[in-house]
Amino acid sequence: MKKQSICIVTSIHPDFDSRIWKHARGLAAAGFDVHLICPWNVPDGYIRDGVRFHPFLPVSRRLARPFIIPVRISRKLLRVVRSIDIIHFHDIDIVPFMTLLSFFKRVVYDVHENYPDEMMMRYYIPNSLRRVLRDAVYWGQFICSMKIRNIVLVAPSCDSGFTNPHLRKVYVGNLASLELLKTVAPDYECRKPAVIFTGSQYLDNGTLLYLEIAEQCKDVIPDVPFYMTDRFASQEFRQQVLNLIKSRGLSNVQFLPNVIPHELMQMLNRATIGVLPSLRVPKQIKALRTKLFEYLAAGLPIVASDLPYEITIIGENDCGILAQPEKPQSFADAIIKLTRDRALAARLGKNGQRAFIEKYSWEGELPKLLAFYDRILQN
Repeated sequence: MKKQSICIVTSIHPDFDSRIWKHARGLAAAGFDVHLICPWNVPDGYIRDGVRFHPFLPVSRRLARPFIIPVRISRKLLRVVRSIDIIHFHDIDIVPFMTLLSFFKRVVYDVHENYPDEMMMRYYIPNSLRRVLRDAVYWGQFICSMKIRNIVLVAPSCDSGFTNPHLRKVYVGNLASLELLKTVAPDYECRKPAVIFTGSQYLDNGTLLYLEIAEQCKDVIPDVPFYMTDRFASQEFRQQVLNLIKSRGLSNVQFLPNVIPHELMQMLNRATIGVLPSLRVPKQIKALRTKLFEYLAAGLPIVASDLPYEITIIGENDCGILAQPEKPQSFADAIIKLTRDRALAARLGKNGQRAFIEKYSWEGELPKLLAFYDRILQN
């Protein structure tokens, strides 16, 4: 019997992006024939963990992406499209192209964010155009989804524009994989205190707030490093952060190199506290952050902004301390408390790791996606 074949397409996600790679590997492990069309630096035809790669050259210019990327994807699709049962794509910039393709093939649109709201927050879009683009994205997704029909959402907060009852929808959370547990170091209770923030560095994600927290902790716990990943939205913002670190004398702040997902635990094993300093803005309020679940997997107690998902997960599982993003001191107080009370920190971390194993792993989400594919293939 021929194996069912899935072609995953991403236009902009970086090499071995966590959600894309978990998706591809999970399908291969479930017995699908998996092809991955992506702008990654891998050899053409390379096979890893049962996934066959069809890479294309990335396009860095935003305005050029909707025109150049579909051409490059088409060249790769032509090789395999006859044998493909479902095409599952991940990025908004190829929605029009994939809508056309849905006249001939079963297509699934994987929606990672509330894109209409995103248009109101993008720093590179002039304020005068943001409302226009928001409405264009909302109605564009609404119209295109009517033809595509098959929609995967990471959370209900991404549902804007996908309200038609004729759509087939499923929520598949962007959770971390149980694979991470294999590389968790067992030395937590004797590890030197250290704080870490592994999110992408941009304003709404709390980068500048993280620096304020580090500054307030500097004199109280001077020997505790504050790690942050060297992954910035722009070189201009990176330079701004470097200037602030220098001008404020934040010798306790250290950059860690950005790593591919399966090397993430090497960074988390250096820390004793994970921080999520998201600002109270629409994008962050509605977001379900993968970093939260990675901290849980690592057994780190979490200090996080008191936003809806964090309130639910941390509150229900007693795995961290909530703070107010408007008050950096509330973060600093929580970090100082966990640094000085290592027994409390270890207990919260173990609670979080237990919750991750029982409730919050990617492996627990994958069956929802497989059942969704069955529904699609039966129609």
